[in-house]
Amino acid sequence: MATDKSFLRRLEQPEIGIRDQYLALKQFCPGTVVISNNDKTVQWEGTLQPTPFSREYRVVIRYTLSHPPVCIVRDPDLPALAEGRVIPHVYQNQTGIRGTQLCLYLPVVKQKSKVSEWQPTMFLANTILPWASMWLLYFEFWLSSGEWDGGGVEHSVIEESGR
Repeated sequence: MATDKSFLRRLEQPEIGIRDQYLALKQFCPGTVVISNNDKTVQWEGTLQPTPFSREYRVVIRYTLSHPPVCIVRDPDLPALAEGRVIPHVYQNQTGIRGTQLCLYLPVVKQKSKVSEWQPTMFLANTILPWASMWLLYFEFWLSSGEWDGGGVEHSVIEESGR
């Protein structure tokens, strides 16, 4: 009897549950962490400051099982800082959380057979939070130079994936 390779992968790297995500965020990331939605969602809200010379950003990260995590900058208002320029690597925010939703990683792109860079076997505290801080650093450079040095994939390709 053959064993499903994805089953074996899940045994090697099990998905991280909401309670473990909560504990890691609580331990390593100053801010407020709550579990909701019948223990299916964890949400962190706190402040990120990419460098000691950077402004502080009020950020929310929400992760619900079976969905990719989302990251929203609540304050300051990024479009106001951009002064009418189109901010690279953001999504249209449909989360219900006021702010700008950041594009931090390549999601699943079915047409290109690309696997998401973020997996549910990863801790938010080790991935999404540092990625958000790096995005904000690249955003600050972009504000002054007009050039996005953070890499990434054009959003027309990502939007085809249905994200």
